[in-house]
Amino acid sequence: MTAQVDLTAEEQKQVRQILGREPNEVEWGMIDIMWSEHCSYKSSRPHLAKLPTKGERVLVGPGYDSGVVDIGKGWAANFKVETHNHPSAIEPYGGSATGIGGIVRDILALGAYPVGFLDSLHFGSLNSPHSQWLFRYVVKGVADYGNCIGVPTVAGEVQFDKSFEKNCLVNVASFGFVRKDKIVQGYAKAPGDVLILAGGSTGRDGVHGVTFASRTLDENSEMDRPKSPRWRQSSTNTNCHTR
Repeated sequence: MTAQVDLTAEEQKQVRQILGREPNEVEWGMIDIMWSEHCSYKSSRPHLAKLPTKGERVLVGPGYDSGVVDIGKGWAANFKVETHNHPSAIEPYGGSATGIGGIVRDILALGAYPVGFLDSLHFGSLNSPHSQWLFRYVVKGVADYGNCIGVPTVAGEVQFDKSFEKNCLVNVASFGFVRKDKIVQGYAKAPGDVLILAGGSTGRDGVHGVTFASRTLDENSEMDRPKSPRWRQSSTNTNCHTR
């Protein structure tokens, strides 16, 4: 029996071997989420492992919301990089904006003050109407979110190549600063700790929004677009500073 998940046949076989039985529907759903590209970085983990992560100036390394390094005189810089490729390929405005929201959240989560965004964007041929559409709204999503919270995009790059026609690459980064004695790390230390979740309503993809990252995009992927996008592409306000 093949489970209705985005895991490969080999991964499903491995799950059954680990548990020694057939997982139930809830277990399949949880494993599908935790083994997704979004949560486990299956494809990039071997490459990320090659990067240096320890040193005298590293205050917070992998495993937390964002990295933090000592820059001297009691100050530290922290940074976060994220890809939002699949979401942006289906819903370019909301996908890229949500990517920006995710990384600025991870800067704030350690008590730092975000001061800038960067991006590296890759699309298909600019002669393609589809790529023009993706380009226009990905850039708008990045810009609008940054403008709305008063954080500028200070650097970036754009590449156009036919290899990105079906699946654009949207890489975004954020950085900020924090006093070393003000770094905050979130821990769930004891039973009874309160967890508060805040956000928009769940889309029609339900809890499987993260497993979408493990799928291969095809002509049916349009069905994965949220039924009621949180970010309206008709918006023209790109100067909504809140400070």
